[in-house]
Amino acid sequence: MSPRSSDDTFPPSLVTVIDTSALIEFKRIVKIDHQWDLLASMRELVDSGAVAFPRQVAKELAQGQHPDAPGAWIASAKGLMRHPQPTEETLVKVLAVAPQLIDYETTADREVADPYVVAMAYEVAAVDAGCRVVVVTTDIVDRLPAKLSLRTACQRMGIEVWSPADFIGWLEGGWA
Repeated sequence: MSPRSSDDTFPPSLVTVIDTSALIEFKRIVKIDHQWDLLASMRELVDSGAVAFPRQVAKELAQGQHPDAPGAWIASAKGLMRHPQPTEETLVKVLAVAPQLIDYETTADREVADPYVVAMAYEVAAVDAGCRVVVVTTDIVDRLPAKLSLRTACQRMGIEVWSPADFIGWLEGGWA
């Protein structure tokens, strides 16, 4: 955690952990002329600890061929992160409960963000019991036997899930 974490407002009462799919969906559901304003608000929320993401989410976004608003945003926001990256111990717990969260056949050549998203949310909730933690994702459909959805993995770990539209509604509702 950063040295800033000693202030009285950290952690916030709500922490949203963002998945790559939510940031990709963001481009589709937010009008282009409104994207920068929301992304600026999200940058402030990363700095306050109310928005978080593991570095693997930034990596997945960077793999896109053409940088876009969410990709540029995450590059600027990753240095503001208030929450630590998830531990390997927590990743093992997540994958023990949801082993099909990774489709090893299609992701053998890269590290996927999904287990890190769940692990980060789980750790934030464990560290601050009074803090509501929500994962934001579009990954809500199980594609078994190959892949378990992020939503199902979160449910198994006791973590709430929001759609990107829910998250944007929260952002636009004044979050303060």
